[in-house]
Amino acid sequence: MSYQASYPGEVIDAEYVEVLPAQHDGGMHLLSRHSRTTMTRIVEEASTLSVYDRCRASLTKDGMIHTAMLSVAGQQLSARDPQGAMYYQGFVNAYAEGALNMIRRW
Repeated sequence: MSYQASYPGEVIDAEYVEVLPAQHDGGMHLLSRHSRTTMTRIVEEASTLSVYDRCRASLTKDGMIHTAMLSVAGQQLSARDPQGAMYYQGFVNAYAEGALNMIRRW
């Protein structure tokens, strides 16, 4: 499309060209194929490690909360039944050790 305008003292004749924005790929098109592959692999590994860390943190938090709840329950039961106190503490310890081992293996 042609466009013509007059300004004081001059005439401007310009061609109108529609400009479309380029698709944004984060500059990946500027990288070699090997670099793109490496970058993609690094991002995927980081994402996997992030999910892994969240899961481990969630297991750890749940293990701590459950151990605390069992500990309180054990103390309450021990107050009612002093003869069972060593067993209640044993249950809490066994759970806590199992949770620790699971988190260590995770």
